[in-house]
Amino acid sequence: MRRKWQNFSVRILGWGIVLLIFIAAAFCFVEWRIAPVVQSVAAVQGKAFAVEAINQAAADVLEENHFGESEIVTTDADGTLCSVITDTASANRLKHTITLRAQQAITNLRQQRMDIPFGMVLGGELIGASGPDIPVYITLSGTTESDFDESFHSGGINQTVHQLSLNIHADLRILTPSGTISETVSTSVLIAETVIVGKTPQWNYDSDGGTKE
Repeated sequence: MRRKWQNFSVRILGWGIVLLIFIAAAFCFVEWRIAPVVQSVAAVQGKAFAVEAINQAAADVLEENHFGESEIVTTDADGTLCSVITDTASANRLKHTITLRAQQAITNLRQQRMDIPFGMVLGGELIGASGPDIPVYITLSGTTESDFDESFHSGGINQTVHQLSLNIHADLRILTPSGTISETVSTSVLIAETVIVGKTPQWNYDSDGGTKE
């Protein structure tokens, strides 16, 4: 009787060891498959989170400061807009404020959730979006810098459109359960746009085939 019990205990122990090995192998397989998927999805989602946060921070600062209204324009004698002069001091203060606010917005991106379909972990195009979602949380940090971009382009007959934009760049570090990755994002925010209207020359058609002003 004791021998039978010993044999039964050995079989139970053997099945337990096999089960533990199976669970460990399955865990290692999932870890091996999920790590690159998490890294790939985190890179895309992290950049999207950062760009959205930067754009929102810039929009908030612009709404608070009404920078478009603070541009200095000069007019000729009859009031026609002929040139645009940007207030450099105001522009630099705005640049500094937006850069700091964007930096803070990225720092606040903690515990951002992204859902990864289990089929994506297993691989394959047919089952990539199937199965239950695996919630994964990531944390972002990074540094931001910005620079102005000024451009002129035609806006119609005797019209020139002046645009002042702020290009914002961020070097990101995205912390994921499977490690840390580095990414870079850039976005452009339109600060102000002004239409410069030139004078239309006065002329009429000459019957001799020429024109007269």
